Amino acid sequence: MQRTLKKSFSFSGVCLHSGKGTNVTVHPAPADTGIKFKRVDLKTSSEEIIIDATIENLVKSQLCTSIQNVHGNKVGTIEHLMSAFNGLGIDNVLIDIDSDEIPILDGSSKPFVDLIDQVGIKVLKTPRQIIKVLRPIMFGDKESYIKLTPAETFSVDYAISYDHSLLNNQRFSIDSINENSYRELISNSRTFGFKKDVDMLLERGLIKGGSLNNAILLDSTGVVNEEELRHPDEFVRHKILDLIGDIFLLGRPVEGHFEVFCGGHSLTHELLKTITSDQANWKLIDENSSTAHQAIVKSQREISAAI
Repeated sequence: MQRTLKKSFSFSGVCLHSGKGTNVTVHPAPADTGIKFKRVDLKTSSEEIIIDATIENLVKSQLCTSIQNVHGNKVGTIEHLMSAFNGLGIDNVLIDIDSDEIPILDGSSKPFVDLIDQVGIKVLKTPRQIIKVLRPIMFGDKESYIKLTPAETFSVDYAISYDHSLLNNQRFSIDSINENSYRELISNSRTFGFKKDVDMLLERGLIKGGSLNNAILLDSTGVVNEEELRHPDEFVRHKILDLIGDIFLLGRPVEGHFEVFCGGHSLTHELLKTITSDQANWKLIDENSSTAHQAIVKSQREISAAI
Protein backbone atom coordinates (compact mmCIF):
# COMPACT_ATOMS: atom_id res chain seq x y z
CA MET A 1 0.00 0.00 0.00
CA GLN A 2 1.01 3.63 -0.45
CA ARG A 3 2.58 5.36 2.53
CA THR A 4 2.90 8.82 4.03
CA LEU A 5 3.92 10.27 7.42
CA LYS A 6 1.97 9.96 10.66
CA LYS A 7 2.55 13.65 11.36
CA SER A 8 4.59 16.65 10.17
CA PHE A 9 8.23 17.37 10.92
CA SER A 10 10.40 20.47 10.42
CA PHE A 11 14.08 21.24 9.94
CA SER A 12 16.26 24.25 9.18
CA GLY A 13 19.76 24.75 7.91
CA VAL A 14 22.20 26.28 5.47
CA CYS A 15 21.84 25.52 1.77
CA LEU A 16 24.91 24.08 0.04
CA HIS A 17 24.95 26.27 -3.05
CA SER A 18 23.16 29.52 -2.13
CA GLY A 19 24.53 29.68 1.42
CA LYS A 20 21.11 30.87 2.62
CA GLY A 21 19.35 29.70 5.75
CA THR A 22 16.15 27.85 4.90
CA ASN A 23 13.20 26.43 6.85
CA VAL A 24 11.32 23.33 5.76
CA THR A 25 8.23 21.53 7.05
CA VAL A 26 7.19 18.15 5.64
CA HIS A 27 3.49 17.25 5.97
CA PRO A 28 1.55 14.01 5.50
CA ALA A 29 -0.48 13.87 2.29
CA PRO A 30 -3.32 11.72 0.91
CA ALA A 31 -2.80 8.79 -1.46
CA ASP A 32 -1.83 9.66 -5.04
CA THR A 33 -0.49 13.09 -4.02
CA GLY A 34 3.11 12.21 -4.80
CA ILE A 35 5.96 14.43 -3.60
CA LYS A 36 5.05 18.12 -3.82
CA PHE A 37 7.06 21.18 -2.82
CA LYS A 38 5.33 24.43 -1.81
CA ARG A 39 7.27 27.72 -1.97
CA VAL A 40 5.69 29.46 1.02
CA ASP A 41 8.01 32.47 0.61
CA LEU A 42 6.36 33.47 -2.66
CA LYS A 43 3.39 35.85 -2.56
CA THR A 44 1.33 34.48 -5.41
CA SER A 45 -1.52 32.03 -6.03
CA SER A 46 -1.43 28.63 -4.33
CA GLU A 47 -1.33 26.90 -7.72
CA GLU A 48 1.81 28.76 -8.82
CA ILE A 49 3.85 27.90 -5.72
CA ILE A 50 3.34 24.11 -5.94
CA ILE A 51 6.15 22.23 -7.66
CA ASP A 52 5.64 18.52 -8.32
CA ALA A 53 8.77 16.39 -7.95
CA THR A 54 8.43 14.74 -11.37
CA ILE A 55 10.61 14.18 -14.40
CA GLU A 56 8.46 16.68 -16.33
CA ASN A 57 9.60 19.47 -13.99
CA LEU A 58 13.29 18.57 -14.06
CA VAL A 59 15.52 21.47 -15.16
CA LYS A 60 19.21 21.72 -15.94
CA SER A 61 21.34 22.50 -12.91
CA GLN A 62 24.92 22.18 -11.71
CA LEU A 63 26.01 19.64 -9.07
CA CYS A 64 22.45 19.02 -7.87
CA THR A 65 18.93 18.13 -8.93
CA SER A 66 16.43 20.96 -9.43
CA ILE A 67 12.79 21.10 -10.45
CA GLN A 68 10.72 24.02 -11.76
CA ASN A 69 7.02 24.37 -12.52
CA VAL A 70 5.41 26.02 -15.55
CA HIS A 71 5.25 29.33 -13.65
CA GLY A 72 9.04 29.44 -13.30
CA ASN A 73 9.13 28.68 -9.57
CA LYS A 74 11.98 26.40 -8.60
CA VAL A 75 13.49 24.33 -5.81
CA GLY A 76 16.93 22.74 -5.92
CA THR A 77 19.26 20.29 -4.15
CA ILE A 78 16.30 17.98 -3.55
CA GLU A 79 18.17 14.72 -4.14
CA HIS A 80 19.03 13.79 -0.54
CA LEU A 81 15.49 14.38 0.74
CA MET A 82 14.05 12.55 -2.27
CA SER A 83 16.48 9.71 -1.59
CA ALA A 84 15.18 9.36 1.96
CA PHE A 85 11.58 9.23 0.70
CA ASN A 86 12.40 6.62 -1.95
CA GLY A 87 14.63 4.58 0.37
CA LEU A 88 11.99 4.41 3.12
CA GLY A 89 9.03 3.96 0.79
CA ILE A 90 7.30 7.32 1.39
CA ASP A 91 4.97 7.98 -1.54
CA ASN A 92 3.04 11.10 -0.53
CA VAL A 93 4.11 14.33 1.23
CA LEU A 94 3.67 18.09 0.93
CA ILE A 95 6.85 20.05 1.67
CA ASP A 96 6.67 23.72 2.74
CA ILE A 97 9.93 25.55 1.99
CA ASP A 98 10.77 29.26 2.32
CA SER A 99 13.54 29.48 -0.30
CA ASP A 100 14.61 27.82 -3.55
CA GLU A 101 16.95 25.19 -2.07
CA ILE A 102 16.76 22.34 0.46
CA PRO A 103 19.29 22.67 3.35
CA ILE A 104 22.26 20.33 3.09
CA LEU A 105 22.37 19.41 6.82
CA ASP A 106 25.25 16.89 7.24
CA GLY A 107 25.55 16.10 3.51
CA SER A 108 23.79 12.73 3.72
CA SER A 109 20.14 11.66 3.99
CA LYS A 110 20.52 10.30 7.53
CA PRO A 111 19.05 13.42 9.22
CA PHE A 112 15.92 13.06 7.07
CA VAL A 113 15.69 9.35 7.86
CA ASP A 114 15.93 10.13 11.58
CA LEU A 115 13.18 12.76 11.34
CA ILE A 116 10.90 10.35 9.47
CA ASP A 117 11.55 7.72 12.14
CA GLN A 118 10.62 10.20 14.88
CA VAL A 119 7.17 10.96 13.42
CA GLY A 120 6.48 7.50 12.01
CA ILE A 121 5.17 6.14 8.72
CA LYS A 122 1.45 5.76 7.98
CA VAL A 123 0.19 3.04 5.64
CA LEU A 124 -2.68 4.24 3.42
CA LYS A 125 -5.53 2.23 1.92
CA THR A 126 -4.59 2.77 -1.73
CA PRO A 127 -2.40 0.20 -3.54
CA ARG A 128 1.06 1.25 -4.67
CA GLN A 129 2.12 0.76 -8.27
CA ILE A 130 5.74 0.35 -9.34
CA ILE A 131 7.52 0.85 -12.63
CA LYS A 132 8.73 -2.45 -14.06
CA VAL A 133 11.53 -2.10 -16.60
CA LEU A 134 10.83 -4.15 -19.74
CA ARG A 135 13.99 -3.79 -21.85
CA PRO A 136 17.61 -2.62 -21.51
CA ILE A 137 18.29 1.13 -21.71
CA MET A 138 21.73 2.74 -21.70
CA PHE A 139 23.03 6.29 -21.76
CA GLY A 140 26.64 7.51 -21.91
CA ASP A 141 29.91 6.10 -23.28
CA LYS A 142 32.91 4.03 -22.12
CA GLU A 143 34.14 6.92 -19.94
CA SER A 144 30.86 7.36 -18.07
CA TYR A 145 27.63 5.43 -18.46
CA ILE A 146 24.43 4.30 -16.81
CA LYS A 147 22.59 1.16 -17.86
CA LEU A 148 19.17 -0.10 -16.77
CA THR A 149 18.04 -3.67 -17.35
CA PRO A 150 14.96 -5.71 -16.34
CA ALA A 151 15.20 -7.35 -12.92
CA GLU A 152 12.98 -8.72 -10.16
CA THR A 153 14.16 -6.15 -7.59
CA PHE A 154 15.48 -2.59 -7.41
CA SER A 155 19.24 -3.22 -7.46
CA VAL A 156 22.38 -1.17 -8.11
CA ASP A 157 25.97 -1.89 -9.11
CA TYR A 158 27.93 1.39 -8.99
CA ALA A 159 31.63 2.05 -9.71
CA ILE A 160 33.66 5.27 -9.56
CA SER A 161 37.22 6.05 -10.62
CA TYR A 162 39.23 9.14 -9.67
CA ASP A 163 42.88 10.09 -10.05
CA HIS A 164 43.30 10.31 -6.29
CA SER A 165 45.31 8.20 -3.88
CA LEU A 166 42.38 7.62 -1.49
CA LEU A 167 39.40 7.31 -3.85
CA ASN A 168 41.10 5.63 -6.78
CA ASN A 169 38.53 2.94 -7.73
CA GLN A 170 35.52 2.09 -5.61
CA ARG A 171 32.58 -0.19 -6.33
CA PHE A 172 29.49 -1.07 -4.34
CA SER A 173 26.59 -3.39 -5.21
CA ILE A 174 23.22 -3.94 -3.58
CA ASP A 175 21.05 -6.84 -4.74
CA SER A 176 17.85 -5.39 -3.30
CA ILE A 177 17.38 -1.79 -2.15
CA ASN A 178 14.67 -1.75 0.49
CA GLU A 179 13.98 0.09 3.71
CA ASN A 180 16.47 -1.95 5.73
CA SER A 181 19.35 -1.97 3.25
CA TYR A 182 18.88 1.74 2.58
CA ARG A 183 19.04 2.64 6.27
CA GLU A 184 22.04 0.47 7.07
CA LEU A 185 24.18 0.73 3.95
CA ILE A 186 23.42 4.04 2.21
CA SER A 187 21.65 6.74 4.22
CA ASN A 188 24.59 8.11 6.28
CA SER A 189 27.04 8.49 3.36
CA ARG A 190 27.98 12.14 2.81
CA THR A 191 28.59 14.20 -0.29
CA PHE A 192 32.21 14.97 -1.13
CA GLY A 193 34.40 17.35 -3.09
CA PHE A 194 38.00 18.28 -3.84
CA LYS A 195 39.91 21.17 -2.28
CA LYS A 196 41.48 22.03 -5.66
CA ASP A 197 38.00 22.73 -7.10
CA VAL A 198 36.69 25.00 -4.32
CA ASP A 199 37.73 28.39 -5.76
CA MET A 200 36.42 27.52 -9.22
CA LEU A 201 33.05 26.43 -7.85
CA LEU A 202 32.72 29.57 -5.72
CA GLU A 203 33.40 31.72 -8.77
CA ARG A 204 30.50 29.92 -10.50
CA GLY A 205 28.19 30.81 -7.61
CA LEU A 206 28.15 27.31 -6.15
CA ILE A 207 28.91 25.72 -2.72
CA LYS A 208 28.59 29.05 -0.87
CA GLY A 209 27.27 27.11 2.11
CA GLY A 210 29.77 24.27 1.89
CA SER A 211 31.80 23.39 4.98
CA LEU A 212 33.48 20.48 6.71
CA ASN A 213 30.22 20.00 8.61
CA ASN A 214 28.25 19.09 5.49
CA ALA A 215 30.72 17.49 3.07
CA ILE A 216 33.85 15.37 2.92
CA LEU A 217 36.70 17.53 1.59
CA LEU A 218 39.68 15.88 -0.07
CA ASP A 219 43.10 17.40 -0.67
CA SER A 220 45.90 15.73 -2.66
CA THR A 221 46.72 13.29 0.14
CA GLY A 222 43.44 12.43 1.83
CA VAL A 223 40.47 13.66 3.87
CA VAL A 224 40.70 17.15 5.38
CA ASN A 225 37.81 16.63 7.84
CA GLU A 226 38.63 15.67 11.42
CA GLU A 227 35.70 13.22 11.44
CA GLU A 228 36.64 9.83 10.06
CA LEU A 229 34.90 8.30 7.08
CA ARG A 230 31.67 6.55 7.99
CA HIS A 231 32.52 3.77 5.52
CA PRO A 232 35.82 3.10 3.72
CA ASP A 233 33.84 3.37 0.48
CA GLU A 234 31.59 6.22 1.61
CA PHE A 235 32.17 8.06 -1.68
CA VAL A 236 30.59 5.47 -3.97
CA ARG A 237 27.81 4.83 -1.43
CA HIS A 238 26.91 8.52 -1.61
CA LYS A 239 26.72 8.26 -5.38
CA ILE A 240 24.12 5.50 -4.89
CA LEU A 241 22.27 7.74 -2.41
CA ASP A 242 22.02 10.46 -5.09
CA LEU A 243 20.91 7.92 -7.69
CA ILE A 244 18.08 6.68 -5.45
CA GLY A 245 16.88 10.26 -4.98
CA ASP A 246 17.00 11.16 -8.67
CA ILE A 247 15.20 7.97 -9.71
CA PHE A 248 12.21 8.97 -7.56
CA LEU A 249 11.45 11.76 -10.05
CA LEU A 250 9.73 8.98 -11.99
CA GLY A 251 7.04 9.26 -9.31
CA ARG A 252 7.02 5.60 -8.31
CA PRO A 253 9.44 2.91 -7.13
CA VAL A 254 11.33 1.09 -9.89
CA GLU A 255 11.88 -2.63 -10.44
CA GLY A 256 15.10 -2.90 -12.44
CA HIS A 257 18.88 -3.19 -12.20
CA PHE A 258 21.05 -0.05 -12.49
CA GLU A 259 24.67 -0.45 -13.54
CA VAL A 260 26.64 2.80 -13.32
CA PHE A 261 30.22 3.74 -14.06
CA CYS A 262 31.43 7.26 -13.11
CA GLY A 263 27.87 8.56 -13.16
CA GLY A 264 26.29 11.72 -11.81
CA HIS A 265 23.08 13.73 -11.76
CA SER A 266 23.09 14.73 -15.43
CA LEU A 267 23.65 11.16 -16.62
CA THR A 268 20.84 9.85 -14.42
CA HIS A 269 18.53 12.64 -15.61
CA GLU A 270 19.15 11.69 -19.23
CA LEU A 271 18.38 8.05 -18.49
CA LEU A 272 15.10 9.00 -16.79
CA LYS A 273 14.07 11.04 -19.83
CA THR A 274 14.94 8.10 -22.08
CA ILE A 275 12.86 5.70 -19.97
CA THR A 276 9.77 7.89 -20.16
CA SER A 277 10.19 8.72 -23.86
CA ASP A 278 8.88 5.31 -24.96
CA GLN A 279 6.05 3.37 -23.32
CA ALA A 280 7.66 0.14 -24.57
CA ASN A 281 10.44 0.63 -21.99
CA TRP A 282 8.25 0.03 -18.95
CA LYS A 283 4.87 -0.82 -17.52
CA LEU A 284 3.05 -0.19 -14.26
CA ILE A 285 2.32 -3.15 -12.01
CA ASP A 286 0.79 -3.45 -8.55
CA GLU A 287 3.54 -3.84 -5.99
CA ASN A 288 1.93 -6.92 -4.42
CA SER A 289 2.10 -8.70 -7.79
CA SER A 290 5.86 -8.27 -8.15
CA THR A 291 8.14 -11.26 -7.66
CA ALA A 292 10.24 -9.41 -5.08
CA HIS A 293 7.19 -8.49 -3.00
CA GLN A 294 5.89 -12.06 -3.08
CA ALA A 295 9.28 -13.36 -1.91
CA ILE A 296 9.28 -10.91 1.03
CA VAL A 297 5.76 -11.89 2.05
CA LYS A 298 6.66 -15.58 1.82
CA SER A 299 9.75 -15.04 3.97
CA GLN A 300 7.75 -13.13 6.59
CA ARG A 301 5.17 -15.92 6.73
CA GLU A 302 7.88 -18.58 7.16
CA ILE A 303 9.47 -16.58 9.99
CA SER A 304 6.07 -16.14 11.71
CA ALA A 305 5.36 -19.88 11.38
CA ALA A 306 8.74 -20.75 12.85
CA ILE A 307 8.14 -18.46 15.82
